[in-house]
Amino acid sequence: MTDTTAPTLRDLVFTTDSVPVIDELAALDALLPEMSDELERHATLLERLPPLLDLRGRAIVHARDYQRFLTLAEADPSALEYMINIGNALALLAHAGEIAMLLVPPGSPEDHFARAILAKERGEQYRKGDGVHDAKLIERALWRSFADSHPRLVIGSCIPPGMEEAAQRFSGAMLLQSGAGNSTAPEVYHLEHGMALETWFDDPPDLTLLLDEARTLFASVEAWSQAEPPSPFWFGARRGALILAYARLCRIGLWPARSSDDLIVKMEVERLICERAADPDPMHAAVEIALGVGRRIAKQGGRFVTVLGGVEL
Repeated sequence: MTDTTAPTLRDLVFTTDSVPVIDELAALDALLPEMSDELERHATLLERLPPLLDLRGRAIVHARDYQRFLTLAEADPSALEYMINIGNALALLAHAGEIAMLLVPPGSPEDHFARAILAKERGEQYRKGDGVHDAKLIERALWRSFADSHPRLVIGSCIPPGMEEAAQRFSGAMLLQSGAGNSTAPEVYHLEHGMALETWFDDPPDLTLLLDEARTLFASVEAWSQAEPPSPFWFGARRGALILAYARLCRIGLWPARSSDDLIVKMEVERLICERAADPDPMHAAVEIALGVGRRIAKQGGRFVTVLGGVEL
């Protein structure tokens, strides 16, 4: 699928196939089953969440193609003017996958292994000073990896028995291939999907709508908690609804602001997570990471809005 011989961005051959693009966080909504009972519906989401190694695999592909984009751009910087959004799309997809790994709870031994390896990898990265985000922020986002640790999955110098394939998948030695192009499921995208990636990045979600939807989910959680007697699905429904709500807040964070209204929504997100102190702090940290990524993308130039009322945000 990828052209490893193209010397510059201008030499890439783009596919003309119509490829629907969806990021890992947006795709979580499609996993909600059709049920009349809202609590059972959101509780059932927990059984349908993607394996962490699938999230990791697609994130690796997108991160590698983003690095390939940067390498090809160095050979011809003038091409960046009209192709930058291909790189932005790949960067956003890669970060969405990494953040989804923080929001999705581990549900299998392989998932627990992936979270433990991720915590170890990030710890080593930040000890070396190579991290992008604040080290304490990453520690907050990953604290469940230590709380959820299993004695059989302690990560030392050797791979635990039975986890050899999982280790290969986590490292990127075994990668996921493109699927059938389902419009509701995330796929593996490459630079050669440039036309589809540009179209996707040029059509951002409505950040105000995402915030309203997150607030609706929070309101549902509060209403469910007050029901007497409590529903047998209450605990699972709360977890499922929080995952979907925070996925929306992370999407708001990741997409760069294109208007003053977008910046106001981002400010509202920061205020909202401060108010919701009882929610899991790793979810708060994931939103803060997403907001930081969105700010970095927005600082590329005048195409995005970074200042509100004379204050840079």
